[in-house]
Amino acid sequence: MKKLVALVFVLMSLCSATSFAKLPDPTDFFAGKWKFLVLGTPNGDATFSTDLVRKDGALTGVLKIVGDTAAEPIQIAKVEDDKDKVVVYFTVQGYDVNLELTKVDSDNLKGSLMGMFEAKAVRVKE
Repeated sequence: MKKLVALVFVLMSLCSATSFAKLPDPTDFFAGKWKFLVLGTPNGDATFSTDLVRKDGALTGVLKIVGDTAAEPIQIAKVEDDKDKVVVYFTVQGYDVNLELTKVDSDNLKGSLMGMFEAKAVRVKE
């Protein structure tokens, strides 16, 4: 009987450990509202706003050009993220581009668009 109780205890522990491992990270750093600023593009500085949402384990969202209400939202094709870095892939004016940003502090990111144009991001607080 003691072996049966011990076996049940071990099985229950394993089941609960694997279910806790699949819980979403409550400190999902890159999820949320951001404002991206890309400096020195051929069309001048560009500012985008987005609300990155985690769906099925991946971040997703759309980019909106700040100050141009007539512009269509830009669909984000893919987002790669890890602890300190995020890469946002999207198509703008017929070009597939990526925006790579690294954590500076809890509300700021810095990096580049295509490794060519300086970029910054600031978390939008509500």
